[in-house]
Amino acid sequence: MDIEDTIYPGGFFSLMQALERKEPPYEGALDVLPDAQADLSVLRDTLLSQDLPRVEKAHRCDAAGKMAEYGHEFRGRSRLLAIHAMCIAVLRRHPAPPEAVQLFLRLWREEGRFLASELPVRWLISAATTFADHGETFDQRSGGMGLSMLYDLIKLHDTERRISGRPNDHAFARLKKRDTNHPLAFDMVPYSLEHGDLDRNMLARLWRLAERDDVLQPLGFRMLRLVMHDRRTVFARMQRYKPRRTPDE
Repeated sequence: MDIEDTIYPGGFFSLMQALERKEPPYEGALDVLPDAQADLSVLRDTLLSQDLPRVEKAHRCDAAGKMAEYGHEFRGRSRLLAIHAMCIAVLRRHPAPPEAVQLFLRLWREEGRFLASELPVRWLISAATTFADHGETFDQRSGGMGLSMLYDLIKLHDTERRISGRPNDHAFARLKKRDTNHPLAFDMVPYSLEHGDLDRNMLARLWRLAERDDVLQPLGFRMLRLVMHDRRTVFARMQRYKPRRTPDE
């Protein structure tokens, strides 16, 4: 294929270059993270001051400045949330310090239920991405990648859909078949809105991965339950076109 004819100029070469420019390691990263023997329950129960000031955007490699940003973001809340955010930020860079990998896994092993219940959605997604990159089991890595892509694609799809002006909890009205008979990308066969199981199977497979791994489980269950209950996603809208099923069908 002609690299000049790609939807992203320069193709994957340019995409990889852009990604790598964002990945220089932090300076002093381990200095702002707790040591390996730190009591995480104490950090969980320690609240950040409500008065932590907003700081100017830190230099991209300044770990202390980045930690100050997260302190302001989570002011008045558990210190563990800011530490978790900083741990993820460190692990987004290359090379990733092994100590930060172990801290991330320990955070979710020991405080997973707390983190899953307290983190905003954007940090749940970031945690899933970090499991994809640094999970210690197949289920953690594949489940993390699946959860991350699930939410990223919902965000991409539903952000574009907003251009229509239609609320995300309202399905589109059906048009006559001749008005909707447009080919899909790669000439794929269209999904059967009435009888297809693609959406159900996708969520069930992710649930299975989360269910099998005790460390990933709190994060996976939290993210998938959000999808199960929020009426503003493509998954909820799909149900408007399907005949009502009983739970065992």
